[in-house]
Amino acid sequence: MPQSRVRFIGSRELHRDLPKVLESLEDPTARFVLTIHSKPKAVLIGAEAFLELLRGHTQADRLLALQLGALVQGLESSTATETDTVAEPELVGASV
Repeated sequence: MPQSRVRFIGSRELHRDLPKVLESLEDPTARFVLTIHSKPKAVLIGAEAFLELLRGHTQADRLLALQLGALVQGLESSTATETDTVAEPELVGASV
C-alpha cells in the first residue's frame, strides 16, 4: 500500500504556491494540512482521494485522522479553562 504524503502548509505558502499544490493533489496519496498561525484548520485532498474516502477508508486515512485528532485535541486542551469542557474530535473511520 502506498504511503500517504502529508504536508503542513501555511495559508501564505498555499496562496503563493496554489498551482503547484493543485497539481500535486492529482496524486491520490497527497494530503495537505492547511495551518493558520501554526494551527491546523483544514485538510486538502484531491478529487480522486475524496472519491476513495467516499468508497471506504484506507489505513493511511485512518492514521491521518488519528494524528489530526490528537493535534486538534491538544490545541483545544491548551486553550480550555477549568470550567470549559473539551469535546473529543470525531475520528471517522478510526475504529480498530
